[in-house]
Amino acid sequence: MQEEETTTVEASKKDLIGPSTEPPPEKTKMRIEFLKEAPTEAVEEAPAAPAPPDIDLKAQIADRIRTDCKEQGILTSEDTLIGLAVGHKQHEAISAALAEMAKYPGYADIKAVTTASGLVFFYSERHIKVAEAAAKSLLEEVKFRIGDRVRADSRDTQLLTPVDGLYGEIGWDKSAYNPDEIRKDPRYEDIKTVTAATGKQFFYSTRHMSDYYAVLLSRVAAHDPCATIAETVRDESRIYPRPTCVLLFREKLFGMNEADLKEVVGKTLQRPEYCDLKMMVHPATGGVYLYSSQYMDGDTAFALMDWQEVGKDANP
Repeated sequence: MQEEETTTVEASKKDLIGPSTEPPPEKTKMRIEFLKEAPTEAVEEAPAAPAPPDIDLKAQIADRIRTDCKEQGILTSEDTLIGLAVGHKQHEAISAALAEMAKYPGYADIKAVTTASGLVFFYSERHIKVAEAAAKSLLEEVKFRIGDRVRADSRDTQLLTPVDGLYGEIGWDKSAYNPDEIRKDPRYEDIKTVTAATGKQFFYSTRHMSDYYAVLLSRVAAHDPCATIAETVRDESRIYPRPTCVLLFREKLFGMNEADLKEVVGKTLQRPEYCDLKMMVHPATGGVYLYSSQYMDGDTAFALMDWQEVGKDANP
């Protein structure tokens, strides 16, 4: 018994996992793993002692896993459990608690399933059976990989993630699992979708990108610069309200150089569906602005342009 208690965290984590009692579903590369129960007599022989300091952590782990299964019908990821521990050694604390749980019959319903790529999820056999857990783990891996990729794209490159591009990349079966499913999971509440005018759908993460910025990116992705300018000007006239300096569209986001911008603005103003767009040129600075007459009158638009061009500098 003493030797078992002094094993390293890494070894304890290995002892946590045992062989499967049922084969995984056909064509599924994974293994179902079970917490091994310690012999009952070992528990009975243990001397009476104060509760170990991590008893609350073990109870929290079991409660979270059972609640996820019972109330949401989902498996619990390792990352979710890590969040239950406090301090700097969260991984070690969770590993040690899981290893200790293997000794207590009261936690015998807590099982683990590892996917082919090495992701580990936990569930309670009180609420989810082995075959169901195997199937759910495949979907859990899809969600995990979608979330990981989308968050990285939004954070590192400030780009949208095309939904269609993920099907082949992560082995996602579109017919069995649609993009809306991930949005139903509170663990991925930051993962949103936006649809371009072409009908193409994209993912983004609100942890790293605002909803409006995602909309702007989806407009650019439609490759219709006239529509991008028109809808952005209408948004600014309606929401703020304010006229839009055409230099805004020189930003890297829009990808227009000076020559292209002048031509695109001219084409936009000529298209009948954008007849509400009006152009103004500041008499002193030559600054060029656009506004939508649907949401703003000309006098107000001019006054706001004048403030932007000369007024705010004269009144710091």
